[in-house]
Amino acid sequence: MHECQINLLQYLRSKTQVDVDSFDADVSMRVPGCVDGTSNPAEIYCEMIKPRHDDRVKEVLAFSTKVKSEFPTLRLEELAFEVMAIRLAFLIIPNITGAVHGWQIRVTPITRRRLSRLENVAATWEGLQACRELALCGIKPLATTVFTMEQVILAGEAGCVSMSPFVHEAKAHFDEKYSDEMPLLRLCVQAQQFYKKRSINTKVKACATLSVDEILQLAGVNALTTMPEDLEYLQKGTGCVRLVENQSLFGDNSIPDDSDYPSYLDDESTYRLDFSRSGQGKGQYKLMQVLAIFSDFQFKGEEFMKARQQLLG
Repeated sequence: MHECQINLLQYLRSKTQVDVDSFDADVSMRVPGCVDGTSNPAEIYCEMIKPRHDDRVKEVLAFSTKVKSEFPTLRLEELAFEVMAIRLAFLIIPNITGAVHGWQIRVTPITRRRLSRLENVAATWEGLQACRELALCGIKPLATTVFTMEQVILAGEAGCVSMSPFVHEAKAHFDEKYSDEMPLLRLCVQAQQFYKKRSINTKVKACATLSVDEILQLAGVNALTTMPEDLEYLQKGTGCVRLVENQSLFGDNSIPDDSDYPSYLDDESTYRLDFSRSGQGKGQYKLMQVLAIFSDFQFKGEEFMKARQQLLG
């Protein structure tokens, strides 16, 4: 390698905690050294239906049936989906150095008892208030599906250990014909500056990028949840040190932000009003969109478990 060239993954890791956005154990083996592992209902569903997990699905259904009486508010297939997500998470634990984060639209009884003591929670008003309760119980919540500064502020006030801005709206990741022309790269910078200025311990864990160029622009963010294909590209790719470093938005001339933000922790009406107005309603729209998409994949996962249970008799 030429002396002015640097491996892109090595460079990124020198600036940012690099996490893997997949519960596919093969990915974390091919690209070792990732810190945290994260996932969502779409990725869990796509992984659990692979034929290689057939025996594991049977084991999960048998276990879920056995313990169902401990979770009377959950349907069997709902419980089985939760257990399967945990089982998949266990597979990647040997390949990472940090923590595994599950993903929840709602906080169910079983997720409160997860061994990881870490929980991804959707950044709705209700979700962020649940994060507040989880933090008080010693569970480290991660607020995800963040699109606005209002969510950033409330996540910090709620005591989230980290907070994940979605650089692109969810639809852009599932519809090849759809183009999201307004990536929220600068929100990641703004959020990190906000927390640092106010000595808030919440870390910014950016996610949902769509290109390596966007990833390099985020070099310097606290953590970056990275898709498998991007990890593998970064692992093989090289670039000129000076040119690569110049791409980062986290430089000395960071985005100025002198806004006087209010506290939202105990003010639901003000939060809902400000959030609904943020970006002319775009943040609220993107949040509802991603919740609908992930809810659909969770439903598919539960139906998959239900069908397998019926086949097993």
